[in-house]
Amino acid sequence: MITFDCYQMLIFRFKSQLPYQLLSAYKDFSRISLINSLAPIKNISGTFKSMTSKQILIGKILTAHGVRGFVKLRCFLEDPHDIEDHSPIVDAKGKSYKISLKNPIKGDWVASLEGVTDRNVAETLRGLELFISRDQLPETEDGEIYIEDLVGLTCINSEGEKLGEVIDFQNFGAGDLIEIRPKDGGKTYYLPMVEPYVGEFDLEKGTILIEPAEEFMA
Repeated sequence: MITFDCYQMLIFRFKSQLPYQLLSAYKDFSRISLINSLAPIKNISGTFKSMTSKQILIGKILTAHGVRGFVKLRCFLEDPHDIEDHSPIVDAKGKSYKISLKNPIKGDWVASLEGVTDRNVAETLRGLELFISRDQLPETEDGEIYIEDLVGLTCINSEGEKLGEVIDFQNFGAGDLIEIRPKDGGKTYYLPMVEPYVGEFDLEKGTILIEPAEEFMA
């Protein structure tokens, strides 16, 4: 399961010192409580393949709103109105929804779901997460890739030894970070998205080259 944005995702950019550029899909790169991350990367050195099987979290129903079946919706898209154009939007069980935004409310949105006209039904949707499939995302330009496609890659060192797995990306204000779960299942740690800590990747082999440093693994 993953979380993402729609056609405006290429607008917000984070520049790293590596020979590529992170293009964030989200208005908040820390992604609130995102499951995984998405962002196109530019001018990368690596081997590419199509990634279409993942589910991208684009919104969450917080609660019912009013008596006509409306809901309070948290949207993770750069432009919230883009959620109205995605089809299908599904929940974790594959049920489809058609969403219309009504008006903003304290950072979230009042929204209607097609076929939901009763508050009691809307209450049953509390906490519902809404997804699109990976292949619904816009095509990238030459030399770009979505950062989400790097989530799940096996981290290896220069000798090819397995060190862990990429589980997320973050930016806490000091630069882009890759989050890694060690192969022994210990505490996760972050590495800066700069050389020499992060190097080339190979999507076909499912690997990314890293160089851990003790100061980041404490």
